[in-house]
Amino acid sequence: MNRKKVCEKSSAKKKMMSIELKRENIEKHEQGVQVMQEIGFEESEEEEVISTSEIKEILGMWERVSQFVEKKHPEKVATGRASDLFNDTCLTHFRNILRGRKKQTSLDMFFSKRPTGESEKNVAKKANTREDI
Repeated sequence: MNRKKVCEKSSAKKKMMSIELKRENIEKHEQGVQVMQEIGFEESEEEEVISTSEIKEILGMWERVSQFVEKKHPEKVATGRASDLFNDTCLTHFRNILRGRKKQTSLDMFFSKRPTGESEKNVAKKANTREDI
């Protein structure tokens, strides 16, 4: 019987240690997640708002530069790869910003109270004629 009790105590200790290890792992994971969220939060605070016109201007400049390099540089393949890499790595972010703003503008126009074709004067005239009736 003594042996049985010792085995039971041993397995109980193993279970307790296993539970403690799981708790420690969970706590470490939660701390890691919290740190990552803080880092992401700090990065988002530092982001500068870039105007749409500025983004369009830069993208236009890049288009001109890439066309110039394609025409004038002797190593077409290497410059084409470098141009594509820069385009994909750096400029995609700004194009996505423009797409998001365009979608938001479309949604804002869709949900606006007044139809887009009507000016304020036309709306005022309609209101006056309704009052006269």
